[in-house]
Amino acid sequence: MKRTIIASLAVTGFIALALIGCGQQSSPPPPPPPPPPQAQAPAPAAPAPAAPSQPSLEVTQHLKQGMAYVSTAKNAGTPAIFNENINNAINEFSNAIKKDPSYATAYSNRAVAYMMQKKYNLALDDLKKAKELKPNDASIRYNLASCHSLMGNVDLGFVELDAALANGFNDYDSLRKDPDIANLRKHPDWRKTLEKYKVFLN
Repeated sequence: MKRTIIASLAVTGFIALALIGCGQQSSPPPPPPPPPPQAQAPAPAAPAPAAPSQPSLEVTQHLKQGMAYVSTAKNAGTPAIFNENINNAINEFSNAIKKDPSYATAYSNRAVAYMMQKKYNLALDDLKKAKELKPNDASIRYNLASCHSLMGNVDLGFVELDAALANGFNDYDSLRKDPDIANLRKHPDWRKTLEKYKVFLN
């Protein structure tokens, strides 16, 4: 009976030692701290706006040839020569537009040729397109003023003349003598519009 008790005590003591040992085991190490946040890279700079493309050599040649035809037409001695050269000029300007539909000068020059043929509605369409492409071009705005003057739209003519002068138009000989803007020159607002930009014509 004593042996049984001693054995039981021994077993009990072993269990107690085991429990004590388990209680003395070290706790697992804490997880490492998270790495510090990295500084954000600066946002890339916005790309610079693309420079307006220049017309190709072929487009420029069409334009030059068209202007040569216009010059010949102005000095034509007969209606037949005039019409032939103006039609040739329109074809050259049209070819330039087909090659480069964003070339405002080609539309403006074709409009001048149409005005010489008294096709004012066609001229106005071309000039509106040219203005859409280059709204701050002084020559285009002056040509629009001329077209409106020829069509009797004096108020619109002054709007475009004002824009031409605001954008630096300084062909004073045209302002003095161009027959296309005769309707503007004889209007009471003519002098006031020019004096606004310190333009004084003799």
